[in-house]
Amino acid sequence: MADKIHAMPGSNLYVFHCPGCGYGHRFEVPRWSWNGSLEKPTFSPSLLVNSHMPEQRCHLFMTKGRIQYLSDCHHRLAGQTVDVPDWENNSNA
Repeated sequence: MADKIHAMPGSNLYVFHCPGCGYGHRFEVPRWSWNGSLEKPTFSPSLLVNSHMPEQRCHLFMTKGRIQYLSDCHHRLAGQTVDVPDWENNSNA
């Protein structure tokens, strides 16, 4: 099984590819609690990207390697749950 999360060297930041936005989204430990798994990541609380820009907002939960997009997302995956894509396929994120 491939890693879903990429550790940013020299920091407490981790990044994953968002298939809804098409970009990398990051979270910081310990600001978010994280189960430490690169293959089936879970972190909380929810991640809200671009909160001040509704036309680009992405809001999600990540649980056991799956992304649950909330209904206030701007993209086509709003309200859906999908697998986190492998990082190696999205290393330009």
